[in-house]
Amino acid sequence: MNKDRKKHRIVIVVFAVVFGLAFTGLLTFAIWDNIVSEKSIVRLGDYSSLTYTATDRDTAGTQVTEQIVKRTRFGGLVKKEADKMYDSSMEHYREEAEYLGVGFSDYLKHIYGTDEKSFSKSVRESALTVAKEEAVLDAIADLEGITLTEIRFERLIYKYMESAGYTDREQFLIDNDEKEMRRMMRRELTVDWLLEHATGPALDEGDTE
Repeated sequence: MNKDRKKHRIVIVVFAVVFGLAFTGLLTFAIWDNIVSEKSIVRLGDYSSLTYTATDRDTAGTQVTEQIVKRTRFGGLVKKEADKMYDSSMEHYREEAEYLGVGFSDYLKHIYGTDEKSFSKSVRESALTVAKEEAVLDAIADLEGITLTEIRFERLIYKYMESAGYTDREQFLIDNDEKEMRRMMRRELTVDWLLEHATGPALDEGDTE
């Protein structure tokens, strides 16, 4: 009888220990998952089965990027980046209204045909979309080891200069943040990499450099 009681107690103790370890593990995972979610992407979406329907390279790139964004779980840092983008954009629009010498409401009404509430909502939504797209492209570039070589940088910088109407390289670099340009170029290369691995119709050649 005593032996049975001892065995029963041992079983209870073992069960309690195992349950305690399991509970602690789950609790730790939950806490860690929450901490990570406040810093960055929590789970990057699957990008091994992307498809596109457009033949235009830019449109196809937008399609594959949107697919990854929809499949990805985002953390707090992405929202913080979106908030920064929103604040910067709104400051730009307010400065433009001030430069034109008109009130902000009148500026929005006459230039964009909208009111401040609707415009603010639109800018915030756009900022969040851009922040998510940049986050997934940066994450994929890190995972796949996609780098911007100096040769690629030099090729792309002249493309950027031409788009912005510059002929003076030095002045272009003075007027634009080189670090941000390098990040943009790396994301562009990442989209090209994704299109190479995605399924879809033949793309226009475009400019992949």
